[in-house]
Amino acid sequence: MELQGQTAAEEAAHHKVITIIVNAEQKTVPSREVSYTEVVALAYPILPSPDTTFTVTYRNAEGPNKEGSLVNGQSVKVKEEGTIFNVRATGKS
Repeated sequence: MELQGQTAAEEAAHHKVITIIVNAEQKTVPSREVSYTEVVALAYPILPSPDTTFTVTYRNAEGPNKEGSLVNGQSVKVKEEGTIFNVRATGKS
């Protein structure tokens, strides 16, 4: 399908999504900057309980901090494909 002179491939490239892995499942995000809150929401669309805290670790990220952990309020720059996150519910804060 062409839109005003753009091919479907050009249109798709303009609205590119980034593929990441969260708890061994492929997920897509609209930006290369991914926050702790976004990753937790992808891992747990329905929270186990309101007072649950989470441990978020990542590897194969972009830049000098290729692996590490995230806490609430932090974010990390991800690669277009291949950044891996592990999210575990860890109980009350």
